[in-house]
Amino acid sequence: MEGAKSVLELFESNYEIESILCTKDFYQSNNSLLGNQNAKIISEKALSDIGTFKSNDACIAVVHLKEHSIDEIDLNQQLFVLDGVSDPGNLGTIIRTLDWFGYNQLVCSLDSAELFNPKVINSTMGSFTRMKICYLDLSDFLNQCDLPKYGAEMQGLNLFETKVSQPSVIVLGSESHGISKEVRSKLDHSINVPKFGNVESLNVAITTGIIASYLRMS
Repeated sequence: MEGAKSVLELFESNYEIESILCTKDFYQSNNSLLGNQNAKIISEKALSDIGTFKSNDACIAVVHLKEHSIDEIDLNQQLFVLDGVSDPGNLGTIIRTLDWFGYNQLVCSLDSAELFNPKVINSTMGSFTRMKICYLDLSDFLNQCDLPKYGAEMQGLNLFETKVSQPSVIVLGSESHGISKEVRSKLDHSINVPKFGNVESLNVAITTGIIASYLRMS
């Protein structure tokens, strides 16, 4: 993890930190937090050289990976599902957006972007530490899931005129391909964020935010 905000989020999580590389200024400003950590002071140039940021004046943390399983997903809570969302930036933004609205679980298809891709991690700004995210075969999962299933699609019913059951499953596909035919066959309803302008499609992360906001306000 790179950058002050993301690394500081780790101290509020249950992720295991292996080591931290940081500038002298970051170390002095966060000495109370870093006291028990394996922290080493290096230069800003060294941080930039070994990380993915063009510039980094704070820190990099090496963190142990942690995977979640379907057994940790609570089907008594609202669930968002991603089908083939392969852009790392979109996945990271979706995770951060769901965290903003207080949703802490996400299911992804096996061909979605990989959670621990650096661009995903950086885009979440630490939100991934509060989320249960698992990857699985969506067809099998939806077959076994008894919750109402809604797909976000262009031809769906107007979201704001639809009473969406809660809890339920909200499935979102990629902008280029949409929801796969196999997954679509498992859905009970289709919903759509109504369009008023002339743009061809709406970014999947923005769509997620609109739906999440609507559900919280319903």
